Amino acid sequence: TEKPLETAVAVSEILLGMPINCYAIVDYDGIEKIVDAMGGVPMDIPKRMKYSDPTDTPPLYIDIPAGKQTLDGETAVKFLRYRKGYAEGDIGRIKAQQTFMKSAFRQMLGFDLPKIAKVIFDNVDSDIRLRTATSLAQKAVGMKGEDIEAYIMPNTLQDVAPYYVYPDSEGIAKLIEKIYSIEAETATEGGI
Repeated sequence: TEKPLETAVAVSEILLGMPINCYAIVDYDGIEKIVDAMGGVPMDIPKRMKYSDPTDTPPLYIDIPAGKQTLDGETAVKFLRYRKGYAEGDIGRIKAQQTFMKSAFRQMLGFDLPKIAKVIFDNVDSDIRLRTATSLAQKAVGMKGEDIEAYIMPNTLQDVAPYYVYPDSEGIAKLIEKIYSIEAETATEGGI
């Protein structure tokens, strides 16, 4: 449990002291089970996603056809692991993953949310307790897909290899203000 806390502190510092109140960690097996419990995730795949890497852990063999389809758990994991062929590199991959998450949340909203919360709780390592997860799921009843937003941290991309991404503090402050309607302060121990 030290690693999630360390990660929360690091993320909080990048986000100018915004507190990270909870954490959730899910592995590929957990994603597969959650997606299957939801009946899959509807996606419109813009182009064929084909890639293989037998040396990856676990080995990776992806061949997802283009077009509208419902991804089962196994295919959803392959979609999330796909990283080649995005015009924007890893930023393109992040955008694709955000699209997947929005579609997954929209799919969840059509189900018995407390039941899905139980499946998620059983497949995610988190400091959130089942009662809280169930309560959050009940509060989500009535939400619409368009109520869900996703953001990419404002950044500056190094223009030569290895293409590191550096946080843009000014852009992050504006994004925090937009999301939370508050003014961001510089990171402090007290803010974390």
